[in-house]
Amino acid sequence: MAFGSSVSLPVVSLLLKHGGFRRTERILKKMSRQRISRDVCVNKVQRIANMVSAVARRSPYRAKILDQAITLWWLLGLMGIDSTVRFGIYKISGVAEPRAWVVYKNQVMIGNSPGESESLLDVNLNRG
Repeated sequence: MAFGSSVSLPVVSLLLKHGGFRRTERILKKMSRQRISRDVCVNKVQRIANMVSAVARRSPYRAKILDQAITLWWLLGLMGIDSTVRFGIYKISGVAEPRAWVVYKNQVMIGNSPGESESLLDVNLNRG
């Protein structure tokens, strides 16, 4: 999984930079499993999220939180695990900053917690 994260993070970043979010979403959905039905323990998903974060911190490529969130969402989808990427805004000293986080079974796996941010958009792999 660490190898998958180390390869996926730069690929996702390039897709986002050169193709935009919607195009990246379409490409990743096509590469994911068609049926999302696998139910796994939250601890396993959290370990995968921790691995993505560790790779992002320790690799020469320093992935932004958006890259990490999209990568985790996609890796979980490849394993047939349904998750949601949430996009929102976090206000720091009155300044709005964009944020992204991944939710699995109503728990934040990576990124900001919903208590800190206002969710503006949710993206789920099993949506059409």
